[in-house]
Amino acid sequence: MDIPGLEELKRADPGAAQRLEVWANRLSARLDAAEWAAAHLPALCAAAGRSAVLNVLVDAAREETGAADVCAVWWSGDLRSPSFRLVAGSAGAIPAPDAISRTIVAQASTAGRAVWTEEARTDARFALAQSVVLSVGGAVGCVPLPPDGALYLARPEGGRFRSRSKLRLDALAQFVTAVLGPEDSPPQGAASQPGVPGLIGASRPMRELFAAIRAFAPMPWPALILGQTGTGKEAVARALHELSHRSNSPLVAVNCASVPDELAESTFFGHERGAFTGADRSRDGLLHRTADGTLFLDEVGELSARVQAKLLRVLQEGCYQRVGGEHDLRFRGRIVAATHRSLDKPSPGLTFRNDLFHRLSACVLRVPALNDRREDVPALAAFLLERACAQVPGTAPLALHADVVRRLQQRDWPGNVRELENVLRTGVARAIAWGDETILREHLDWDDGEDRGSDHPTAEGPGAAERTDDLQGLLPATSAFQRRFVREAVEAAGGNKAKAAKRLGVSPQWLHRLLAKWGGEA
Repeated sequence: MDIPGLEELKRADPGAAQRLEVWANRLSARLDAAEWAAAHLPALCAAAGRSAVLNVLVDAAREETGAADVCAVWWSGDLRSPSFRLVAGSAGAIPAPDAISRTIVAQASTAGRAVWTEEARTDARFALAQSVVLSVGGAVGCVPLPPDGALYLARPEGGRFRSRSKLRLDALAQFVTAVLGPEDSPPQGAASQPGVPGLIGASRPMRELFAAIRAFAPMPWPALILGQTGTGKEAVARALHELSHRSNSPLVAVNCASVPDELAESTFFGHERGAFTGADRSRDGLLHRTADGTLFLDEVGELSARVQAKLLRVLQEGCYQRVGGEHDLRFRGRIVAATHRSLDKPSPGLTFRNDLFHRLSACVLRVPALNDRREDVPALAAFLLERACAQVPGTAPLALHADVVRRLQQRDWPGNVRELENVLRTGVARAIAWGDETILREHLDWDDGEDRGSDHPTAEGPGAAERTDDLQGLLPATSAFQRRFVREAVEAAGGNKAKAAKRLGVSPQWLHRLLAKWGGEA
């Protein structure tokens, strides 16, 4: 890659020149890998069936590396002893124990990144692996194809794989994963579609979103993510970045609504020294920091008209100028934007350029509201609970009571995933404070009348007063039944409150608090 002024920089600052050359060479290698992989995209898309797609990959890998043994495998079962059910390359034969290391395949798939070794038998990572001891040795490479596949290369005759080839095969593997898409039917009870990091769900709306992410991630065009507040639009942007060839480059995220109008231009594009009062030195903007990575613009509809115009030029021509600058700077990254508003329709307080909207919407992804995928709530709640517990030092994992899970699934969630996470954090805080190991209903401060699910009555319309009176009479009756039920459990346990709590399915602490409220007697 030609770098203007490099010779002058070498004379002025050799160290800086060397660092610049290293950075430029890395960038050039990644661009080369993306272009090389993109050249195989037509053949991948034209291939009929999973086996044909894998054969395109194998042929390209063999031609690029010159490796003697190249195959692509697809398996089912435990990764530690996978059962191969589809093989491309190596004459389509099921790999024998002395031809492929299942340990290396499992490690690459579990880690989600390629494994390369110049001599497998002497590599400390695989010293105890029987499959490596039995293998023919030499240089080995394995590139994962999420969720259940991998490209395997071996050079038993010796030699090594070039860095350029490794980058190229990584990029091509991402294209293959996008083209293959999900299996015809997801695994029964799967909580997350494989290959989409950071997202949870097995409902139809989420499967459609996962398919769109896999299809759009390898593409170089801008993307627009639409969805209500709290649905996880930033998580979708991160998944797009992680599944693209830009994953080794920065993901720079900014909430456009939080940037003051007077600082917006400088924030995004940078400024030259003296460009405005207080600009005592030049500064780089977010576009420069992004390099060849991804710039995520959350709530893009809040951008000022002037910033919109400059952003449009970036998307059209790939260049921009700093505030107060005279020279064009190149932007080689990808812009991913998100909004909860309809940018293509007039609305109060929103002025968004139609030409910018059409530039951003080359790839449109719609994130479903939580109310539209209630079947995902149990798996999502379990994931969010585990994450919340991990954020509190010294806290053992907590469980969700079955009744709480049912109520979570029935409730309306206007705040979507963010609201669900905050509700669970409240439960975690109270459970820890009260010494409970399970999130119970009382940890969430819910009464029967507070559940907002569709199966609960509302005090609206004709007869509302009568229903309210009925409920006022029901509460004392419910309390009396609860006291009698608890008293019978304590008596049946011979006065042992710990046994009574176990019989009732509640924590001993909760039972003690309930009895204390009743004056020590049920």
